[in-house]
Amino acid sequence: MASIDRFQVVKEPELEIIEHWFRNEETRRRMDGMLPLDVWYARVNEDENDPVIMAYDGQLPAGMVVMEFVEERAYIGLIVNPLYRLQGYGKQILKKLLGDPDFTRVREWAACIEEDNRISLACFQAAGFTLEDTEPDEDGFLTLILRT
Repeated sequence: MASIDRFQVVKEPELEIIEHWFRNEETRRRMDGMLPLDVWYARVNEDENDPVIMAYDGQLPAGMVVMEFVEERAYIGLIVNPLYRLQGYGKQILKKLLGDPDFTRVREWAACIEEDNRISLACFQAAGFTLEDTEPDEDGFLTLILRT
């Protein structure tokens, strides 16, 4: 059974774990904007208000969440460890994150997901997100929203 017991801010040594996830073709195809990881990490690590956190099931890194806060809206990106996909970890990560007291100030969560990424769309919808619009934007992304 998928469970997430803790979150931890991603530190530079954990990039090695995430780099391993990018050997998975689906991860690389969907998240190639994060490559090269060291350059991406240096950029996102500059802003302590937009955290990158690792989700753990015991000692096992189950996934990573990237957040960007814009006023009362938080944009969220999620990568599930390829070894744990389709086992409920994505949904568990989202549920744990949405209930985390550190993020109660967020009034609206938003996820931008490629129209053909059915697994990710289903994951966010299972966590309570709904489509903002049924048509994708000019880049082929659908926006899902959860208001708290």
